[in-house]
Amino acid sequence: MKKRTIVVLFLIIGLLLSGCTIFQNRQEKNPLSQDQKNTTEDEKKDKEKEITNTQPEETRKVTLYYKDSGGYIVPVVRTMPKVESIAKSALLALVDNAENRKDLKALGLQPVLPANTQIELAIKEDGLIRVNFSKEILNVESKVEEQNMVKAIVYSLTEFENIDKVQLLVDNKIRETLTYGTEIREPITRGNINSMNNTIEGEQAKLTLYMYNHPTDQYTYFVPITKNIPASAKNVETAIQELIETKGEIADLQLDIPEGTKLYGVDVESGIAYVHFSEHLLQITDKGKLSNLTKAIGLTLKEFGGIDGVNLVIDGENNNINSETVAVPTFANTY
Repeated sequence: MKKRTIVVLFLIIGLLLSGCTIFQNRQEKNPLSQDQKNTTEDEKKDKEKEITNTQPEETRKVTLYYKDSGGYIVPVVRTMPKVESIAKSALLALVDNAENRKDLKALGLQPVLPANTQIELAIKEDGLIRVNFSKEILNVESKVEEQNMVKAIVYSLTEFENIDKVQLLVDNKIRETLTYGTEIREPITRGNINSMNNTIEGEQAKLTLYMYNHPTDQYTYFVPITKNIPASAKNVETAIQELIETKGEIADLQLDIPEGTKLYGVDVESGIAYVHFSEHLLQITDKGKLSNLTKAIGLTLKEFGGIDGVNLVIDGENNNINSETVAVPTFANTY
């Protein structure tokens, strides 16, 4: 019995040693051995770093003003990297160069600042920002272009909450005027963008109307127009009536509303403006044109406050045309 027991023990020990050797050999061949596991984990971490590094930077939306072929200034909300000097980055996006022209090609818009313009700026107290431009800013082709350039600069900068007025300098000097006589000696505030410069007797008020254009057939942009009206007449109904009547007075911009269309009234209920039109509006069968008209009306009514949506009504019936309320957009143009 003892001899058999000793033999059995030797056999068991032999099998155990053999098993350890086999396991060791298998581990060396196993692609998930410890060393290879570490390598795999390192590669995984490297890939994670690579993915993280390719994520977009922190961004913010900025409203910039460009020009179109008709000489109008057009606001466009764009997403830009959030950098320390976001105001300077905004102005650099207005400079005429290959990159900016490429960005704006689909919209049919153009940069407003001459090529190679250099920019430095400093924010002062009381909402004033001083902007120093290089002499290239003097290289414009007409007075209208120069005036629009200044408006675009001022409007773009005063979109920032801490900026109310802009002082323009050229080569670190305060000038009386630019090349074509645009006055820049005093700080400039926003006002009268794309003004019709129409004359009104007595006390007047300013009304902002919106029309649109799509020169590239890829994008429709909306343009604010400033019109003078009697101060006593400024209300939501007058705004739409003026929009209709102004259609024929504005070149290079559109308003898809049939000739003879009459406005019967505007009712505002719970933030929704119900705009009552004559049956002429039924001639609009294209959904895109109807959408553009509704948006133009909404943007025009937006300045009165408290209006969140627009609903077009035909002769009091709400089922002949757009039966759904369209929300008034936060921005005129987003790209």
